[in-house]
Amino acid sequence: MPEYELDKILDVDKEVNHPPDALFMGLGWDEDSTTQRKHYRRFYPEELETCEEVMPIPSPFSKYDLKKGQSRGLSAGFFSGLFGGGPKTDASGSVTNEKVVGVFKAVIEVEGREEKKILLGK
Repeated sequence: MPEYELDKILDVDKEVNHPPDALFMGLGWDEDSTTQRKHYRRFYPEELETCEEVMPIPSPFSKYDLKKGQSRGLSAGFFSGLFGGGPKTDASGSVTNEKVVGVFKAVIEVEGREEKKILLGK
């Protein structure tokens, strides 16, 4: 939470003792020192599962590539080999324009209905 002192010249509350901007992000705002809406959240520049301070154990997430494009039935095109290179192909030899555009991370647990009833005590 921020700390305030009265600025006698301007007659307003001014925040003092700011946390470092490289480590904390300010959220909300205060009209005066009594509002108490503004607070600070710790900022981590890397993924939280790679930061040992947040997660001292290895990441529990499974990672899946998110892809965009077409991998089967794509035409090679009329000018594909004209300017060198030729069409891009996948492992099966099919013409593709597929590319990775992101990563989906999740923890996936599979359990049967009977196991779930036992765990919940029903």
